[in-house]
Amino acid sequence: MKKLLVILLAAMMLLSLAACGSDKTPLGSQDKTNNSNMGISDIESALDELEQLIPEGWDENNYGAYIYNVWDSDFLPDCFPEAPDGIKVDQTTFKDYKHDRINGSYAVGPLYYDSKEDYREYGVFFYATKAQLDTFTAAVEAKGMNGGITEEGEWTYYNYFGNGWFMEIFVRNSISEENYEYSVSVSATDSLFALPESIDGIPLPQCGMTDSDYNKNYTIQDFTNGYEDVDFNLESDKLPEASYAAWFEYHCSTNQDSMDYSAKLKELGWDVVWESNEENGHRCALKKDGVYAVSNYIADDCVLQVGFSDMIENLSY
Repeated sequence: MKKLLVILLAAMMLLSLAACGSDKTPLGSQDKTNNSNMGISDIESALDELEQLIPEGWDENNYGAYIYNVWDSDFLPDCFPEAPDGIKVDQTTFKDYKHDRINGSYAVGPLYYDSKEDYREYGVFFYATKAQLDTFTAAVEAKGMNGGITEEGEWTYYNYFGNGWFMEIFVRNSISEENYEYSVSVSATDSLFALPESIDGIPLPQCGMTDSDYNKNYTIQDFTNGYEDVDFNLESDKLPEASYAAWFEYHCSTNQDSMDYSAKLKELGWDVVWESNEENGHRCALKKDGVYAVSNYIADDCVLQVGFSDMIENLSY
């Protein structure tokens, strides 16, 4: 129902804009107080407000909105598949910009935010068998989401990224529902951070997602006097001449992303120091103009690590 309202409102606003465009009154003499004279920014603002409306039948408190025993496909974004057959649904949830967190931790999986106003989060909680869980993760991947298991054991985590969304699936053994093996908590957000384009003129990977806003807050490691993190502006600062390391992590990336990035640096004249394609992922070290670079893919975590330093030892750990 809410998605239908969004479409109807958009259509009404477009008709309003069309009506304004057909007005024969000279532009300079138009009544500036005319509410029908809306711009694109007004439409986007109104649609965003409507998108945040809590659906009928839901409850809400300071920490979010929720509806019990319902998998609300009409409300959930498209990155969520339909509910697998036979699962037991506990609830659908939504954290809007205005909702706080009880524990004060503003995060979705590896993504960390400065405040509650920085992100929205959609979620479902359900009970499932192994087969039903596999059906769900396969359906997520079928929607073009890249990733997989990043931590496995009594608590298992899946991270997926694609089509502008990040999704974390948290799985643990079910205690209260004996007919199901697992309790499954799924969280998704489209409040992703823009990828930095370069550091000191060196192009950076454009894949996966960063866990924080590198364009806003980024630090490099300074080894001049021991070890300390130093603020670094990616738009204007230059890399030091010595005793530093600069690291970037790209979650939900692929092994091919690491190989592609190394290939890009080679095309730009970087010389290969060493390269390997091990079972755990691609690894490559390169050098140019006194700067070392590494591109390491960690398959177990679905993470691409990229680092730069004046000494290769600073990039080995």
